[in-house]
Amino acid sequence: MLGSDLRLLALDGGGVRGLSTLQILKQLMDTIDPKSPPKPCDYFDMIGGTSTGGLIAIMLGRLRTTADERIDAYFSLSDWTASSRSRDAERRSRARSEDNSIQVS
Repeated sequence: MLGSDLRLLALDGGGVRGLSTLQILKQLMDTIDPKSPPKPCDYFDMIGGTSTGGLIAIMLGRLRTTADERIDAYFSLSDWTASSRSRDAERRSRARSEDNSIQVS
């Protein structure tokens, strides 16, 4: 690729900060073409990342999704994990109650 520009997208890890990365990427894609923002995989030659950024890179590059789709998925996953944590906390609470009610003779 001598003489041609290479467009690289590097995404950092950081758990929930992945959402801000996606928001910035969405704004960038909207700036490139406001009427029809390109998918990151159609604009960047290489996409990579670490930790959360690596997962986002796979979804944007390999699965050819948009930043908007990843933002929606992020909120869906957040809702799912929050409800899962709530169920786990409820189970632990019940288990503690049952442990406290057992009497040893």
